[in-house]
Amino acid sequence: MERSGAEILLQTLKEAGVEHIFGYPGANTLPVHDCLEESRIRHFLVRHEQAAAHAADGYARATGKIGVCLATSGPGATNLVTGIATAYMDSTPMIALTGQVTTNLLGSDAFQETDIIGITMPITKHSFLLTNENEIAATVREAVHIATTGRPGPVLIDMPRDILAKRTNSEEQHNFEISDSKAALLSDPDRRQLQQIARYLNAAEKPVLIIGGGVKLASAFIEMTNVITKGKIPFVTTMMGIGSVASTNGFNLGFIGTHGNDLANRIVHQSDFILAIGARFSDRSTSVIEEFAPLAKIAQIDVDPTSIGKNIKTDMSVICDIKVALDELITLIDDKERSDWWSRIKNERIQLKKNGSANGCGPAGDLIEQVQEAMPEKTIAVTDVGLNQIWTVRSWKVGIPRGLITSGGMGTMGFSVPAAMGAKIGASDREVVVFTGDGGFFMNIQELATISSYNLPLKIVVFNNGHLGMIRQIQDLFYNSRFRDSCLAGKIDISQISKGFGIPSEKVSVRNAGEGIQRMTGTDGPFILEVLVDEDNYVYPIIPPGRSNMEMIYGRSD
Repeated sequence: MERSGAEILLQTLKEAGVEHIFGYPGANTLPVHDCLEESRIRHFLVRHEQAAAHAADGYARATGKIGVCLATSGPGATNLVTGIATAYMDSTPMIALTGQVTTNLLGSDAFQETDIIGITMPITKHSFLLTNENEIAATVREAVHIATTGRPGPVLIDMPRDILAKRTNSEEQHNFEISDSKAALLSDPDRRQLQQIARYLNAAEKPVLIIGGGVKLASAFIEMTNVITKGKIPFVTTMMGIGSVASTNGFNLGFIGTHGNDLANRIVHQSDFILAIGARFSDRSTSVIEEFAPLAKIAQIDVDPTSIGKNIKTDMSVICDIKVALDELITLIDDKERSDWWSRIKNERIQLKKNGSANGCGPAGDLIEQVQEAMPEKTIAVTDVGLNQIWTVRSWKVGIPRGLITSGGMGTMGFSVPAAMGAKIGASDREVVVFTGDGGFFMNIQELATISSYNLPLKIVVFNNGHLGMIRQIQDLFYNSRFRDSCLAGKIDISQISKGFGIPSEKVSVRNAGEGIQRMTGTDGPFILEVLVDEDNYVYPIIPPGRSNMEMIYGRSD
């Protein structure tokens, strides 16, 4: 049967399990949009291409499936760049489909011609330029394989309009097969290393597990939990690792790093053995590398060989699919009580509570806890970037897999609202709540039109302090309180703007939000709660004890 390139594209994506695409049309993608009318794949029309990429990203993070976004050539494609980079930094499996001028115009500086492959080369796992309609199916299958295996990430397919429009009856489309084997299995050397890690773990008096986002990406929730509970080993997470294991299981100390929990930082500093699983020891997690965990031997398990020893020198390591490695590790570790270590941790926790530094989020943290109490147990929290992100990751108790979504590596403001759209569409049986600041909210505010159009029942909490809060805090600490260009205050009424988009909204004080929270959570459709916050409601402490402070990251000007 004769089919167009666009029909083959959509059929192959459907065969790969794709059910949703987030996009925005242009002349060079119209062959695809035209075929979507007959496709079983549902397209969601966003209001900006950046939001399409973030929505595909949020969809993938909430479901574990591949996310797909679609944009036209030129500015449509370049508007995807921030979203692609965000997915790349956080290892999200994504296919970015971009329209392109016809093949006879390539290289001629035609209208809206852009070398999007060259532009995105550093932030994609791989890129393809379609040059033959008979290679579309094979290309799509290979792209899906690359995006989802090993360390996942975005793959871009650039699609000239004439290739999408051409018709073919070639049977070559069905002859390409991709191996479905594990990306990385235990080799004999790795098995010996894993046995050595188990010996050190069993012998350690003060062990700590550092859980990164790789555990989530490997869907190794059960395996990771079994290792923790059998060995009775305290664990901390990186920011991306939150949601890999239930934070309420009694072994969680919080997340580590420059803005991390005081208890987590203190215990890592005191530990004698650290096993990092799916974590790459980013600067935000370690602060000053030379002063990180000075007493500990360090082991690392990761599927990505380039992440091993990249930032922190390791004493032993295993390169393997994390799920496979943990399955074997559970058979090697001892069932131990570790009473002395847990007694020490308990005393540290008590002392921190006495000092009032257990959370450090103030009334904003209290409000987040109130929202969680009012929402269903399986609610997904999506954060933006800034103080709102730190307040949320410190205060929201993640009790379910994939229960928290945030931008880690890129720290992308404007991520939360479109990512939450994708999360809700992918996980329609779960409630989704957004925590954002006024700065990040303004960056993709146009997506309120998308939310209203599809009646997506998102609950959006906007902390409005009239400032770029985290920037203001850094200026306060390290720039002699010179608050230049961090004030956003004006005559902008977010709750009124929301109503203009057809979304009910309410404005409340952070210290008196109970009734507003109840009205938000009791509304069937979308709702925006504007929360007025004092401009000096910061995060405390933000300097990890036992390590150098944020000057190393943010600089200092006297």
